[in-house]
Amino acid sequence: MPSPSNLHLAYRRNAKASAAKHRFRKSDQEEIFQKARDDFGFFCAYVADKPPAPHHMDWHRQLVTNEDTNCLTKIAGPNIDLLGPRGSAKSTVLGLFTAWAIGIHTTAKKPLQILYLSYTVDIARSKSATIKRIIETKKYQEVFPRVRLLKNATSNEYWSIDHKFAGIDTTGEEQFTLCAAGLKGSVTSKRSQLVIIDDPVKSAADIGNPDIRKMMRDNWNAVIAPTMFEGGRAICLGTRYRHDDIHATTFCPQNNWTQIVLSAILNNPETGDEESYWPEMWSLDYLKEKKRQAPIAFSFQYMNKIVRQNELSLAPELLVKAEIATEFDCLGVGVDLSAGVKEKNDYTVMVLGGRLGDKIHIIDYRRLRVMGNLEKLDAMKELLHDWSIIGQQADGLWFPTYNTCDIWSEAVQYQASLEADFKRVCLNQENLYNLIWHPVKGFRADKLARFRGIMGMFEDRKIIFNRYRNFTNMFEELTNFGVSSHDDCVDALVWLVTGLMKRGQLQLDY
Repeated sequence: MPSPSNLHLAYRRNAKASAAKHRFRKSDQEEIFQKARDDFGFFCAYVADKPPAPHHMDWHRQLVTNEDTNCLTKIAGPNIDLLGPRGSAKSTVLGLFTAWAIGIHTTAKKPLQILYLSYTVDIARSKSATIKRIIETKKYQEVFPRVRLLKNATSNEYWSIDHKFAGIDTTGEEQFTLCAAGLKGSVTSKRSQLVIIDDPVKSAADIGNPDIRKMMRDNWNAVIAPTMFEGGRAICLGTRYRHDDIHATTFCPQNNWTQIVLSAILNNPETGDEESYWPEMWSLDYLKEKKRQAPIAFSFQYMNKIVRQNELSLAPELLVKAEIATEFDCLGVGVDLSAGVKEKNDYTVMVLGGRLGDKIHIIDYRRLRVMGNLEKLDAMKELLHDWSIIGQQADGLWFPTYNTCDIWSEAVQYQASLEADFKRVCLNQENLYNLIWHPVKGFRADKLARFRGIMGMFEDRKIIFNRYRNFTNMFEELTNFGVSSHDDCVDALVWLVTGLMKRGQLQLDY
């Protein structure tokens, strides 16, 4: 009988021989798993049992670019803002995309740090929990077996995959995969390669507060954008609520964002008939009933179109930009003053224009927040000097020209004190006798009545704006009068147009 030690050695030899001959047999479902890794649409159908709708496929082409950078694989590209109707499964798509992106980068043995943003941190936290549940499902683990949640970092607000288990070296780096935060509140600065913004606006009432809009813009520009890695990407999926929400001011083409807009009611390109963007979920009759009940809210939240919310605001096509004349019958400045410098205060606005015949040419304007009267007068003199209405010597002293300019301002409260300082400084000390101050007194109508008084000139195309100057703020106030957060440019423009139309053409007596 062999000794126990020899018997043990015999078992070992047999086991090694069997292991040498063994070949791993490819799973019958391995092709399915590989397809789920390569095709995000198939991943959604297989893992979550949510086959993508046609509009989801359009979004997938924007999300999955198959481009790489030093920190992103398959999803690199420009910052993108996808605007979709309410109920279009935006959060579902973003949650599945985030889980898929984590799996793709883990398979490529690349770390991925994601900053997941929503309107508030509570909303972002719930979306984060949904992504974790997707990762923990059996089908996801079959597709991405290397993805496993780290046991000591499982908070819904801040969690990580097990990089050691995945074979990813993170020595010396902060070990996190997803950090949830809210654009509305304070945002903790985290270095990130991918920023996901899921519905940054949740209600028209909240975003109507200018302080909240400013806080969201500042959080993005000052805290989040500077901490993104080079080669990183920001992806936003949301819905419009106002003409001046974050989709119109920050996540817009002017800031190098690609904006893709989806409307709830589409026109068939062949027949021209209206049809629902997602007939399996929302019928055309249901959408039309929504439109009938609240047309303004439907235009913003379902059609993603900015509409005028006040019948007294101007249509954008009435704002004419063209080359202005070089000689005028008379020149003038309309002034609307503010005495504060805080963010909630109004602006001091000075609008320079000229009258030629029956048309008003808007030459230039200034919009600023300053406290003292002398600073306001300096800004006005610089505006007039830019257009050679007054001159300035090498030693900084101002001198008049032969171009007479009238100045109109309301003679109430602190605006009356500016007139006194104008006479003391500009007339008595600097002898700028070509500037004539006209205090506007006794005008008791409200802002709406004043604006109504010049609307006819816009409709007749009698007011022309200098095409070589940027009038963005003024145009925004004119096209959204009554709902815009400020109306100082409109007030100054009203004083200017009203004053110039009262001035007759110069007549010479012989």
